[in-house]
Amino acid sequence: MKQRLKTITNILTLIGAVMTVADTTNAFAYQAIGWHWYNELPFMQEKKKQEQKEQKEHMEPTDSPVKESMQVTAVAEIKKLREGVEEAKAKAILDPTEVNVRDYIALQNYVATKATMFSQVWQKILLDYPGLDLRVVSPTQSAIQSVVYDEKRKKESEVIRYFSERYGLLFFYRGENPLDNELARVVSTFVQENSISFIPVSVDGKVLEIFATGKVNNGQAEKLGIKHFPALVLVDPGGKKIKPVNYGFISGAELRERFLQIATDFKN
Repeated sequence: MKQRLKTITNILTLIGAVMTVADTTNAFAYQAIGWHWYNELPFMQEKKKQEQKEQKEHMEPTDSPVKESMQVTAVAEIKKLREGVEEAKAKAILDPTEVNVRDYIALQNYVATKATMFSQVWQKILLDYPGLDLRVVSPTQSAIQSVVYDEKRKKESEVIRYFSERYGLLFFYRGENPLDNELARVVSTFVQENSISFIPVSVDGKVLEIFATGKVNNGQAEKLGIKHFPALVLVDPGGKKIKPVNYGFISGAELRERFLQIATDFKN
């Protein structure tokens, strides 16, 4: 029952119904009737008559191209329904007579019933057309997450190994900058775990002790067009190709994923 109420709440948000269900249990006690039944509620009758009067006054010829644009669209229908719910709720709160409260509950029940029907059809469609179900492509169940995670880690490791055999990693940093210092620890751990050829380059003259070896920028950053720091860049041994990896801070997990993104041109 709780799951059903959660589903209904989500669908109500989807169709734009901006109201709070006052008594969902009572709302399901009534049977839903036709899609236009709410026009027959007392508070809607006068509005309906006025709309019909205005429509007649501005009626276009049968063969007019304007006639088609005057047809009620689904969006307009939903808007009208939402306004009806809001009007009924406001009227029931301001003047809580049996008739007003009954009308609001009945209208609310209609929306809830439509939401339930929508949810049920949604589930049926996903069975008939599994290609539309994102859970098939990207499972979200906790029991499956470990399998998905392991597969992703395997792909990341393969890609990192590929780049480590063909590229070197340059890390341009500012030794006086706290953010760069924090990233230095992440990068140091990453290159050690993955055996990547690595050269850290200080662009402000201060070499960090965390690195066994380090260099001071002597035009390398300018030559490679690096203007923002900290920066991680993959460079081939011949220095003819560079692949920017990241600017700014990045975690170890994100760095692994970034290598996979670069390998797949961000289509993974």
